[in-house]
Amino acid sequence: MKPIENGFVPALGTPLDKDGNLMSESFMKQIKDQISAGAKAILCMGSMGIGPYIRTDVFPDVVEAAVEAAAGRVPVLVGAMDTSVARVKDKVTSIEHLDYDALVFTPPFYEACNNAEVKSFYKKISSITDRNIFLYDHPYTSQAKITYDMVLELLSSMPNLKGIKSNDIIMFRKLMSDNAVPKDFELVFSGLDVFDVAYKSGYTKCLDGMLACTPHNTKMLFDSLANDDYASAREYLNNILSLRDLFVVYDLWPCFTASMNMLGYEGDFAPDYSLCITKEAYDAVEKEMNRIGEI
Repeated sequence: MKPIENGFVPALGTPLDKDGNLMSESFMKQIKDQISAGAKAILCMGSMGIGPYIRTDVFPDVVEAAVEAAAGRVPVLVGAMDTSVARVKDKVTSIEHLDYDALVFTPPFYEACNNAEVKSFYKKISSITDRNIFLYDHPYTSQAKITYDMVLELLSSMPNLKGIKSNDIIMFRKLMSDNAVPKDFELVFSGLDVFDVAYKSGYTKCLDGMLACTPHNTKMLFDSLANDDYASAREYLNNILSLRDLFVVYDLWPCFTASMNMLGYEGDFAPDYSLCITKEAYDAVEKEMNRIGEI
């Protein structure tokens, strides 16, 4: 795959209808808008894209739509997280005909894995596909932490391992300075709260789900960073974080869906068991989206 340029990678929301089918037009509009805002790659079916909740038969529809909408302009990363190698293989097989750029995997979830089991999982995945692979360090959902030593061992045994997404800046510091790590190994930072500080330290690629519902502030954030205008960058980053914190106060999924709908993307962006948004929460999200200039 071509290198991911410095900038942002939105973890896209996945719009579904009441039966769990992909609303392709809405999804593709989101992707085109993100690329217009300056996205350097896109991740479909990450955590914010409710990857583990997508129906098996809908999974390839999402990837196909993402590839079509991106049209080769930016790399397409595909979240294919699951609870076993066998289930991952089914997903990978279902999209082998599509021209995406890389697969992204957290450690298996549902039951916590020890380090040896996490490494075994990744090595076995590497043996079933020659597609590029990114590690997705997300201990909150997977109950397993990817460590610096694990990355080094996996790099020595996985020729298709091309990068990692993590908010572990200490691990990134070690990886960036280690001669054993290939220079083209992608370090994509996900610590949104401190990204302006991380950017100054050379961690210039950011991936987060909140970027999907804040395209205006995200564009202005990265334009400001590129121009060394850190005061403005801090303002735009604070806007994104303020909206995220509002989501947490009320209920993440209904609020995220409401924000995406306000941006003109139809569909439900939440797991199918999520509750409907309350009027209080909707009004609060609408007010904040207005305040930060997203609508």
